[in-house]
Amino acid sequence: YDNIFVVGEDIDFSVLLTGLAPMKENLYFRKCGKGRTPDVLYITTSFKYKFSRMISFIYAFSGCDTTSALFGHGKTKFCSLLEKNRHLEEEIQVFFNSEATIDQVAKAGETFLIHLYGGNPRTSACDLNHLHYTLFTQSTTKARPTLARLPPTVDAARFHALRSYLQIQKWLGHEKNP
Repeated sequence: YDNIFVVGEDIDFSVLLTGLAPMKENLYFRKCGKGRTPDVLYITTSFKYKFSRMISFIYAFSGCDTTSALFGHGKTKFCSLLEKNRHLEEEIQVFFNSEATIDQVAKAGETFLIHLYGGNPRTSACDLNHLHYTLFTQSTTKARPTLARLPPTVDAARFHALRSYLQIQKWLGHEKNP
């Protein structure tokens, strides 16, 4: 076909097709506006090439209909983090590997979250629990601490990573036993 148009109300559909469809210049997504919000037209090449390959991870890990979201950390922050830290792309490739082990997925998720919350995973004292504690003690000095902004614990992060991995694998057509 010369051009392919996909019309939908949910941006989830557009994101999934962008992540799973080949990079074609003739594939368009139209998100219907509501009320005074106009319709928006997307093309698969409108995303930077790197993000189009990682968009499934960004979408699942930052929170979608089937995975929990991280308070105060939206998809834009994920994109910025990946743009500034190119080495993280190697870490998150495990989420696209259908043969990845639970420990590999959990470690990759923890490493990404440490970066997201401003920690340095290269220091031996920095795992998510340590970062959680450090940020908690810093927040208690404020008049109104926002505990929801703290990073998840290691165990919570492990399950978040596994849920995200399961969702990505499902999108890729690899059925896994939860």
